[in-house]
Amino acid sequence: MIKEYEDPSGQRGAVKLGKPIKVLYVVRPVSGGMRQHLIGLWQHLARGKVEPLVVCPPAEAEFFARQNLGLKIFPLAFREKFSLWADLGVALTLPRLAKTYGVEIIHAHGYKAGFLSLWAGLFPGRRYRLICTFHNPLRRYRSLLKNWLSSMLAGTVARTSDHLIVISNFIGAETRRRWSVPDGKISCIYNGINPWVQPEQAPEKARANWGVPAGIPFLGTVARLIPQKGVQYLIEAAAILRRAGIDFRMVVAGDGPFRAELEALADRTGLSGVLFFPGYLEDVSGLLAALDIFVLPTLEEGMSVAILEAMAAGKPVVASNVGGVPELVTAETGIVVPPADPERLAAALQQLIRTPERRRQMGENGRKRVTKGFTIFRMAEAHLGLYQKLLKDVT
Repeated sequence: MIKEYEDPSGQRGAVKLGKPIKVLYVVRPVSGGMRQHLIGLWQHLARGKVEPLVVCPPAEAEFFARQNLGLKIFPLAFREKFSLWADLGVALTLPRLAKTYGVEIIHAHGYKAGFLSLWAGLFPGRRYRLICTFHNPLRRYRSLLKNWLSSMLAGTVARTSDHLIVISNFIGAETRRRWSVPDGKISCIYNGINPWVQPEQAPEKARANWGVPAGIPFLGTVARLIPQKGVQYLIEAAAILRRAGIDFRMVVAGDGPFRAELEALADRTGLSGVLFFPGYLEDVSGLLAALDIFVLPTLEEGMSVAILEAMAAGKPVVASNVGGVPELVTAETGIVVPPADPERLAAALQQLIRTPERRRQMGENGRKRVTKGFTIFRMAEAHLGLYQKLLKDVT
């Protein structure tokens, strides 16, 4: 049976319906971009072609259940940090679940999930394929021993998996170089979003709700508030702009363990009444529509969903030149600056604040770039094609 479809861009296609591929997704505690990646993937994978089952921690199980994604969910004691007995319980459970439910592919997301899937990958006589998606570059630690151990474990995941997915060419290059993984074992599938989502409020109304006067530049970021996102350098850059006599408003949307320190830094640098911390926003489309410039001062990044959403909203982007960011932000769509450099960040923001026409053109270019190559439909289609290819190679 052939089913025809049409995505919001008007592109038509057809898929042959048959027995769905049973995929067991292994998910560690998630937030931010990885969570959006997974939800988008599960929403847009053709249900006639893929039957998703999910192993995840209880908190994520409750969240995913509320999304009504039609998932079969197995809550397990899956922790972010290593825990011998909890991790062992998850690792031993995966092959049993795969056998019980006739799973054809185990798809782990992230290094920790990949590590706990190692026993499933080494399980004698397994009849499923093992995939792991690397969402971020391997984190660097101050401890040489910790760096060596994390690299060794990640390398074992890379060698044991039947195939690896990376969400940027930067991560792909690091994976090949660090663990000598052959090209044919790695697929780069970029994150994708639905760029046709419309904000509930017009930009003018959204700006008014944020208390931004007409004609005043409105800057902002959306990030989990942890040191690695570099928001501390954005605050320092904002203070530089203030000292230069530039009037603006700025919002830092998101939450996390670093929030209190960031708020204290904003107070110390004289940004009270100029910089706002609204916390976590369930829907950021209204905020993005209201912004003049989107900023991501991150210190490490795989492929930022927040940047994709800002570009889809037609906003110019100023971001750190790290990870997969330069694969998104080009000279036509924004400005990349060195990480942890508030002076260069402030200079880039000042350039765009003073050139409204350049901002407008960058925003238009960014939206075109996302709608052409970074949609959720393309991402889901690429995953399905890889699943089918891997299973075909087995037969």
